[in-house]
Amino acid sequence: MVTTRSRSKNNRTTDKDRSKERYAYRPRSTFEESDALVGYRTIDHYLQYDCLLTREELQRLDEHVYSAVDTSWLDELCMKKFWEAVVLYYPLWVAPNLLTLIGLIVNLTTVLVLSFYCPTATETAPAWTYFLAALGLFVYQTLDATDGKQARRIGASSPLGELFDHGCDSASQVFVTLNVCYALQLGTVRCGVFIACLISVSLFYTAHWSTYCTGQLRFARFDVTEAQWSIITMLLCTAVFGPGIWSIGVFGYYLKHLLLSAVALGTIYQALGYLSVIFTDGVGKNGSTVAGTSVLFPICPLLAVIVPYCMIYSKAASSVYDDSIVLFVLQFGAVAAKATNRLIVAHMSRSELSLWDWIYMGPIALMINQYYDIKIDESRLLKYTTAYVYLSLFVYCFFITRQICDYMGIYCFKVTPPRSNK
Repeated sequence: MVTTRSRSKNNRTTDKDRSKERYAYRPRSTFEESDALVGYRTIDHYLQYDCLLTREELQRLDEHVYSAVDTSWLDELCMKKFWEAVVLYYPLWVAPNLLTLIGLIVNLTTVLVLSFYCPTATETAPAWTYFLAALGLFVYQTLDATDGKQARRIGASSPLGELFDHGCDSASQVFVTLNVCYALQLGTVRCGVFIACLISVSLFYTAHWSTYCTGQLRFARFDVTEAQWSIITMLLCTAVFGPGIWSIGVFGYYLKHLLLSAVALGTIYQALGYLSVIFTDGVGKNGSTVAGTSVLFPICPLLAVIVPYCMIYSKAASSVYDDSIVLFVLQFGAVAAKATNRLIVAHMSRSELSLWDWIYMGPIALMINQYYDIKIDESRLLKYTTAYVYLSLFVYCFFITRQICDYMGIYCFKVTPPRSNK
């Protein structure tokens, strides 16, 4: 739990005035010359609009202080003690962001192995692949939970660490959800895989939407840790008994349908909690966001991600997207991850969100090919657009990280401070 200090009445008034000033609306300033520019007008224009922060945004991001309330049941019961013991085995020269990146790579690798055997989420994979996926998720969870502890241990805490941590989490949402789809063989359910991924990334986005409004990340009693352990348990059961265990009848229904119904109810409850916070707890003027903007506007980037893919999937005249469902949801996950990353950066730099993003050219190309009956093979176009959206996501993450490192005078994957220029 996060504790707060008591203040005198005069201090409270002063803090209230400071809060109004801190969360006041500030229009985005124009860009100055930046070392991140490459010298080509078209590319520089793209970078300025899509990837670069202004000096004022970098300054506010540098001033950002992480704030969270954690009431997670498993965290308090045993996981915090486990993570505090694990972090003691890390060498002092290991950078926290390196731990985060290794966890993401491990999680991605194990999911891709399972994807090789389950390309449509209808197949039965070898038992060892489910064990491997469970292990990969456990490693990812452990590294993700201990990176911040390692940062505090070696005195390397920075806003970049928070951004890098949450950025990797946003990218991994679709990977973790695919584990569930493979275990339950949701490819046998019409739209099952896509809906599961849609719910997952939307809930994650909404959690950071509420943070953008309140300036504080709030964890519920049943949150990330509990969800991840539920998935790990599901994968282990699938490895031992096979995916068929989730198709046994319980009270006249398949077990997996009962599980999905429980997940749907939990998601609705969680989402309503986030929306309540969004509409009532905004810290800006008149209940606005940390940037002094409308608490409603962040729904626009979310809809800009969801609506095109719903239209693309529902309009498909063939089974091309069901046959390539893994590639389809991976592309969807990348677009959603970039939208979430933008929201996290906006929260940390107390900046307004922009609606347009060049990554949307991926789903737009798929839509144009469908709705105007352009004779481009949909399967091939899906591969090309998936490569494009991941390139767009990588370029964005690279330049944002580079800018922050240059401004703060730190390295991303090294503990050793940079040398001063003399």
